[in-house]
Amino acid sequence: MFVCLILPQSLWADEMQWLAKGDQAVVDQKYGQAESHYSKALEADSESPRTLRALAEVKIALKKYQDAKDLIDKIRAMPVANGRDVLVFYKGDSQGLDAELVDERVITPQRTNDNMRNYLDIQSGKPVPHYRLFFKKKGKMELVPQSMVRLKYKGVPRRVYEHVEELNREVNRHLIAAKGSQGTAEMVALKGGCFKMGSDNGLPDEQPAHEVCLSPFKMDKYEVTQAEFQSMMGLDNPSHFTGAELPVDSATWFEAGRYCKKLGKRLPTEAEWEYAARGGTTTHFYWGDTVKGDEANFCDKNCALNTRVVSIDDGYSGPAPPGKFSANPYGLYDMAGNLAEWTHDWMDENYYRISPKDNPPGSHPTTAKVVRGGSWESTAGFLRSSNRAAYWAKMRNNAIGFRCVSSS
Repeated sequence: MFVCLILPQSLWADEMQWLAKGDQAVVDQKYGQAESHYSKALEADSESPRTLRALAEVKIALKKYQDAKDLIDKIRAMPVANGRDVLVFYKGDSQGLDAELVDERVITPQRTNDNMRNYLDIQSGKPVPHYRLFFKKKGKMELVPQSMVRLKYKGVPRRVYEHVEELNREVNRHLIAAKGSQGTAEMVALKGGCFKMGSDNGLPDEQPAHEVCLSPFKMDKYEVTQAEFQSMMGLDNPSHFTGAELPVDSATWFEAGRYCKKLGKRLPTEAEWEYAARGGTTTHFYWGDTVKGDEANFCDKNCALNTRVVSIDDGYSGPAPPGKFSANPYGLYDMAGNLAEWTHDWMDENYYRISPKDNPPGSHPTTAKVVRGGSWESTAGFLRSSNRAAYWAKMRNNAIGFRCVSSS
């Protein structure tokens, strides 16, 4: 169990004093002063999630993003507390009392003398902040002046951790922008030609298997990374899993299309995508008809979903940097797994029955866009080259990314 170390009384008082000064400086928008005050509070307790978060927020306001990242990473490395269980330390006590924090801040001008321990002589009419705590051993709810006790969560409260994750994404976007793009995305030239699209052994929307012939085109060798995306779109990076080398996730179909258009490219048609994914193969997957577990990134033992395959470890709990798994026969990476990918086409489950043979443009507008390839959260079956899925074009999903194509 994670519980921060208990400080000597003098250090505890110092931390509270500097925290209060830092909080007031933030209210006054004096971030330089707040930085100094919170730094001194952190000297008293270097493991305090409260102080680490406050200082990180100030560093962000001062545009000291790497400093903020270092502080945020310390909090993210701590275990998450499930619930509001705390240890309550009264001044002078070395052992905490088990309690549940019901309210973090209750303001009352009245004298609180429910018991002698909680007694505080309050100046008339002056509001005093209290904690509302349920003491487990006593089986009793009490209001306790905040100045009399120190609380320690058994881990980082989940609501705090979730806020820190948002701060982490914000900081990462700025760090990605500062790092810049690594250059123009590499593309693979595909000669086009005819292939068998769909599967007679697949789901109904994959049937019937039918011949499709395509003109030559080029496709991005890798899924679009966040460094590439931000080089064109600024800080408008919607990704849930942030990192310069990670593929951009959670972009809507419209955002993906705008990015490609800025580069003189476009999203692939569904037919182009399947042709590229198959790489000239006719098997379920471009590596064969079975999955061993090292061919692609899908929901393995590291995945938090209950659909995970616990006997397989591909090394990633979420998306991997593009190119960590073997390329398909055409030299394209992650055409199965990692992130599913937007295509240009609208979804029509019966389109294959009427699809033209040459360069099929996709169906007339329906309610959703076709997504292909399966992802880090998919089971292995969704990685099949013929598998089709569909999502609302405005939807954000941290398992969906994209790559671009060009016709010349």
